Amino acid sequence: MEDTQVKSILKTSYDQQAQQRNQSEVQSWKITEMQKFLAHLKPAAAVVDLGSGPGHQAEYLQQHGCDVTCVDLSEEMVRICRQKGLRAEAMDFYALAFVPESFDAVWTMNALLHVPKASLRQVLEQIERVLKPDGLLYLGLYGGYESEGIWEEDNYRPQRFFAFYEDAHIQRLVAEVFDMEQFTIVTMEDGMKLHYQSIIARKKQVRS
Repeated sequence: MEDTQVKSILKTSYDQQAQQRNQSEVQSWKITEMQKFLAHLKPAAAVVDLGSGPGHQAEYLQQHGCDVTCVDLSEEMVRICRQKGLRAEAMDFYALAFVPESFDAVWTMNALLHVPKASLRQVLEQIERVLKPDGLLYLGLYGGYESEGIWEEDNYRPQRFFAFYEDAHIQRLVAEVFDMEQFTIVTMEDGMKLHYQSIIARKKQVRS
């Protein structure tokens, strides 16, 4: 499926689900992941939340001292974030409209799994570009096996595109752009075939 079609579907799907997602609560394991991320940051770190949705995680990070900018493809999600007083922009991950080295860290949870595998490198390079030297990337994805395409069990309409990776595969791809620091697995309690892949990586140092 072409990237433009994937993006169009995602935008429509998430615009329609924005209010419902805004009413959901943040699961405890996601709070644990955010606390792990925060432990790696300096005070008042400039953080971009890629795929922020309605801003639940951005709110938590902001409440814990981060200077957060939300980015989402869905304009409805961005509108909800702005209603909460969050800085938010509707933007395409493939071409982030920020000057180079704008952020101390990037937080992205279950957003890059909507990027076709052939385009993941491009998105990772965009993330690398906007990070300051020694900048931190937190990347979280559902995965554990190889799959790519429209998720036929999806209850969203239109149904969304997902890309899942085996653990070794996603680590290898991230390591092509970043220095890997930590990889952990979070097992889902609801019987999901997938597990959650938690990655902390660092912008590669320029070696003379």
